[in-house]
Amino acid sequence: MQRLKTPVLSKRSLPANVADLEAQRVVKRTVTLLDEVEAAYLKLYDDLQFQALRGAEDPDKTVEGSTYADDTISAQMIREKAVEMELSQVVKANLTEIAIKLRAAERRVNASRNQRRQAVIQVG
Repeated sequence: MQRLKTPVLSKRSLPANVADLEAQRVVKRTVTLLDEVEAAYLKLYDDLQFQALRGAEDPDKTVEGSTYADDTISAQMIREKAVEMELSQVVKANLTEIAIKLRAAERRVNASRNQRRQAVIQVG
């Protein structure tokens, strides 16, 4: 009785470098507008004017009289930083889109106005 030879599966070795590793990525990574806004947000975070605009949890504590106005000025600052950082999606986006993504970026790091307001309520 002759035995059938089973094919030997060879194990795949690790890629030699990062470029080869990225080349075999199953799901290709795409950078979204939100990702770019978050990158600019993180760069601007230490700016005192930016912090003042983002710091108000309630409309009566805003710099420009409303959270909408503060968000718009913050979005303008994000766009200006995006030009420096060469973040093309942010540069092309309108201020309303940037402001919406800015609020989402803040939620990613648990720093949105609502999250901070809720934290004060939970502690008190």
